[in-house]
Amino acid sequence: MDDLRFITSEGDPKPEDKKVLTEGLLAHHMSKGHPRKSKVFSIFLKNQNDKVFGGIIVSLLWNGMEIQSLWVDESVRKQGWGRKLLEAVETEAIKRGCTIVYTNTFSWQAGDFYTKLGYATYGKLDGFPENNSLIYYRKNLVS
Repeated sequence: MDDLRFITSEGDPKPEDKKVLTEGLLAHHMSKGHPRKSKVFSIFLKNQNDKVFGGIIVSLLWNGMEIQSLWVDESVRKQGWGRKLLEAVETEAIKRGCTIVYTNTFSWQAGDFYTKLGYATYGKLDGFPENNSLIYYRKNLVS
């Protein structure tokens, strides 16, 4: 295949290119006996005026839940809202058949928060960003 070449682009890929990549990856998963059907759901903390004060976005895949984003506004921090958001998605994940939850956070962010709620470190990428670390956490949802 002498006519193959690399094409580099900035930003989101062309939808048709992304579709080919996604379908190829899904077919590979299927060929190995692991059909891939992920679902994303979220829970938001809002006031009566619909203003967002926090939220959590997760992705469910097979028996796992990945926490993609968790944030609580500084004005309502230290009031248990982060814990309540996390417990709410964990409960929902168990209902949907998940047995494990995982996430990552930077060394200046929420490591103590996750540890306090039963999460264990399973990996660490030192020097990312420079003079910091990206830390990976996991928790079994069913014992």
